[in-house]
Amino acid sequence: MAKCKHTIQGSKFKVTHCKGAYTTFEESLKSLTLKKADSLKRQMGLQIQRLADGLQMSKEHFPQEGLLPGRPGKTAKHFYAFKRLPVRAYCWLSETYPQTYFISHYIYKDYTKLASSETKRVCDNWQRIEENGDER
Repeated sequence: MAKCKHTIQGSKFKVTHCKGAYTTFEESLKSLTLKKADSLKRQMGLQIQRLADGLQMSKEHFPQEGLLPGRPGKTAKHFYAFKRLPVRAYCWLSETYPQTYFISHYIYKDYTKLASSETKRVCDNWQRIEENGDER
């Protein structure tokens, strides 16, 4: 897979971008040189395909990040980050849509701490999709 697509169907999971997520990917690449942006597109695409195929993901490049809102009576789950410096993509495994990961958004990030605005953005997308049924 040479670059990220809006939806990637693998042998185990479907990975789909939320509304506007792919645009944030393109925006995050604007801070990079053309050569670095092309390399990152390839790397991110391969990493997403790896997840879609159900292959083991490195904790270094796919760490657990913040908590999702959770459902009443259930333990809140974490969301994850595709980590390809200096770009990150935040995603979660859906409880509503079987075998589906949703990528909330991408961000150019030259720092390590998870910003509360990033968590809010993921949680807003999670609520829109998981609770309100507005897929993608």
